[in-house]
Amino acid sequence: MKFKERVKTLFKSDNTPIFLVFVGMLIVVVLVEWIFIRHGDFSRVAFLRPMNVSNVLMQVAITGMLAVGMTLIMISGGIDLSVGQMMSFIGVLMAWLIRMQEWNEIAAMFFVIIAAILFQLLMGFIISRTTLEPFIISLGFMSIYRGFTYLITRGREITTYGRFDFLGQTYIDITSQLRIGMPVVMLVAMTVIIGLVLKYTKFGRRVYAVGGNESAAFLAGIDVKNFKLLLYGINGLFIAIASLSLMSRLGVGNPLMGEGREIEVIAAVVVGGTALSGGKGNIWGTFIGVLVLGIISNALNILGVSPHWQYVLRGALIVGAVLIGYVSSQGVGMMRKKSKAPDPFADKQSDAKQ
Repeated sequence: MKFKERVKTLFKSDNTPIFLVFVGMLIVVVLVEWIFIRHGDFSRVAFLRPMNVSNVLMQVAITGMLAVGMTLIMISGGIDLSVGQMMSFIGVLMAWLIRMQEWNEIAAMFFVIIAAILFQLLMGFIISRTTLEPFIISLGFMSIYRGFTYLITRGREITTYGRFDFLGQTYIDITSQLRIGMPVVMLVAMTVIIGLVLKYTKFGRRVYAVGGNESAAFLAGIDVKNFKLLLYGINGLFIAIASLSLMSRLGVGNPLMGEGREIEVIAAVVVGGTALSGGKGNIWGTFIGVLVLGIISNALNILGVSPHWQYVLRGALIVGAVLIGYVSSQGVGMMRKKSKAPDPFADKQSDAKQ
């Protein structure tokens, strides 16, 4: 009975659908490459090679850092479309300070982190103090960041010539081919910390309360406006760390380094089970969602799929994953309602005993 109860508990988990999609995708990719691309030679399957695993983890690390902050924002009922352009702005600002202004790397790093937090606090202040939609406000800030980026770079890259490379080019060698980059370590650390905070702290409960019902959260004693402001400030910190990691890895401040990144981030968070309406989601689902999108992109490249078809297939898989999560959550909701349904004969039986 204990085993059956554990299985039932597992399938009631919000993360089960996306985890099953993740495992199924791994199996399908390996089988397709093994049978159709490598013609039955399992030793030539590139997807499972340690070097490819390292590359996939490095590719998803930056998106994952952004997705951690986005998860907090979306659970609380908000959204931020400016993360991609802000990444470009922070990245080129860092490169400009190091290369053009000859700042010390540590001083420049702290400056851009503070700048990112302040910009996000400004956006959060407008969103939390008005009834304007976060969608529109963040869209406006996206344009502002794009303008600042091109004012700094004039459309050109800013090379750092090997300075500030420790954050994005430091590796932990597990084996001769399996290397774990520092951005991956930071992503795992962020995921574990925020996951524990959301599950076990008063702060985490407040995030869900604000996203579920702002009025009820206010009546419960939560300062909703300032709490939202705090969440946007935290998001700014995560954006800064992700931007610095990517700039350090590339060794250049590119005005297009964050182009379209907001779509990947929001898709990963939604695929991971976070509701756009707020009040539902968790960081572990987001982590799996980031891995799913990374595997999709990597697998399509290995299988030799045309880049034009990759957009179509990636979008279709995202929609499919979200639909599976939706159908599963509806089924779990019905099961929970049935399990909590009162017995209509309970009162009659008690009356009869009396």
